[in-house]
Amino acid sequence: MLQQRIQEYLSAKIGADDVAVSNLVRIPGGASRETWSFDARWPENGMEVERGFVLRRDPDASLLETERDLEFRVMDAVAGHGVPVPKMYWLESDGGLLDRPFFVMERIDGCETSPTKVLMDPRFFPVRAKLAEHFVDILARIHALDWRASGLDFLGAPADEAACATMEIEKWEAVVDRDALEPQPVLRAAFRWMRRHPPPPAERIVLVHADYRTGNFLCDSDGEIRGVLDWEMVHLGDPMEDVAWACMRPWRWLGDENIGGLIQREQFYKRYEEESGFSVIPEAIRFWELLGNVKLAAIFLTGARSYCEGRTRSPMMAFLGRNIARLELEVMDLMGV
Repeated sequence: MLQQRIQEYLSAKIGADDVAVSNLVRIPGGASRETWSFDARWPENGMEVERGFVLRRDPDASLLETERDLEFRVMDAVAGHGVPVPKMYWLESDGGLLDRPFFVMERIDGCETSPTKVLMDPRFFPVRAKLAEHFVDILARIHALDWRASGLDFLGAPADEAACATMEIEKWEAVVDRDALEPQPVLRAAFRWMRRHPPPPAERIVLVHADYRTGNFLCDSDGEIRGVLDWEMVHLGDPMEDVAWACMRPWRWLGDENIGGLIQREQFYKRYEEESGFSVIPEAIRFWELLGNVKLAAIFLTGARSYCEGRTRSPMMAFLGRNIARLELEVMDLMGV
């Protein structure tokens, strides 16, 4: 029983014999990690301590093949640099403890992450403008972080500013090569287009979250973003990659042209330029937005293959393959064909 095993694990970590775990619930989503929420209570120095935790466990099969160690280390490193993230507690690479490797982090209560609720719940209507400002400001903080001083050089920087795009093209083309179940003519055409139309070199190599969007942060009804989540794809690269990813059509949740359902594109660019000091160049955004759609399609291919090969029985993995056609239309539009 998972709850009992978590209880035994916490007892060993905390050094208390009377740890009680309750309210263990799996949080929906988490395509690259299983996410579980639970409460724990134990006696400490004559008082009773109660705390909420989140456990992120490797799944049986995933949309992404990512390293939990990397995600844990990056989130732990950025916490002291103005980037709101949950406090990281323990990282375990031993799959024997809870069947698969995992890490445990703080649970931030009183927040919402679902795009549907953040954008459609009336509680958030009065604070949407404030939320949009914080969304842009935090992205600028991530890109301003001194990744060398923060010990994040283990992520492996591109050879130079011009190599950022090449690295990402090669990374995602390799995923398509590995996981495609059938010919992918649109994605293959996109890789050729991107090689013929590289973006301007990055102004500076920065920490790239790589999945920065509405739906990947925790916010409260005051419009404060209290935790940026899902750092599985984090790497060093061009800041325009994050800007363009946030702009992609799949994240325009309200069906309009507002970025992430929060802010008009030009306003997004303007505030980001003011806060970050970087210039938003249209041809760079076009390239990175195209690559973002290709990347999302490649992620869906990985999920579909996992299902077809029997490594997972999750219906979500099977359904995601059906979304690739819509991404292909966006890819062709961005290529101008």
